[in-house]
Amino acid sequence: MRQVGRKQVRHSDFSEEYSGRAISISLADGKAISGVLVESRRYWVKLRTSNGVVYINKAFMVSVVPNVQ
Repeated sequence: MRQVGRKQVRHSDFSEEYSGRAISISLADGKAISGVLVESRRYWVKLRTSNGVVYINKAFMVSVVPNVQ
């Protein structure tokens, strides 16, 4: 949370919308990773993939797209 004037403002982004859902993340180097979004923090996301758990820094993410099941 950060303070704006007298109010505390909570940081929010797409990650709350996709929590627990299957997604594909495109990275800055052109690669894509698919999995289930397990957890998200201010600077990284935790993705459960078929190869295990992957932590991705949000600065390297280009796009996030929900997988159609």
